Amino acid sequence: MTPDDRAKFSDYTAGLRDGRTVTLRFLSTADGESLGRFYEALPAASRRFYWPHELDFEHGLIRASRADQPFEVCLVAETSEGGIGGYAWYRWPSEDAESSGFGIAVAEEWQSSGVGRTLMTRLLEISETVGPPKMHLTCQHANFRAVRLYQKLGFQITREGMCRSRRGFGAEPNYWMERQCR
Repeated sequence: MTPDDRAKFSDYTAGLRDGRTVTLRFLSTADGESLGRFYEALPAASRRFYWPHELDFEHGLIRASRADQPFEVCLVAETSEGGIGGYAWYRWPSEDAESSGFGIAVAEEWQSSGVGRTLMTRLLEISETVGPPKMHLTCQHANFRAVRLYQKLGFQITREGMCRSRRGFGAEPNYWMERQCR
């Protein structure tokens, strides 16, 4: 995300269903170690459902080092203790791309708190101004909570198929979903 685009959006403190709060802010290059620790602590289910890259310390460092990419928006949900409770992004290949991909991960102790919905809602607000006019994602059928959330936020299933076997998890049915952003 360009500095000019970042300047259009301030940090946002959100109250969650369970009474806790998080601050939604853009990922920075200084977040590498925090993001790495966040990735390492994610439960097996997150590793099963999150496919863009390994969820390990090294990839946290890599992702944070790329925080200022012009065709990418990355948000973290920073906890009151200064850690990361959730991470979400969307990215696209070029300035004239018609669609952006999307990913999200939520720490186990923050699941069911509303942090996932809060991150997604903020990303969708930003996508009304920045990035391509459409967002797409894939989601395994077994990740029913995520499928339900995506649908509530306006994503529609456009097709079904199988995701390949990866990192010790077998192939399984998944949905391709998309949403108009503007």
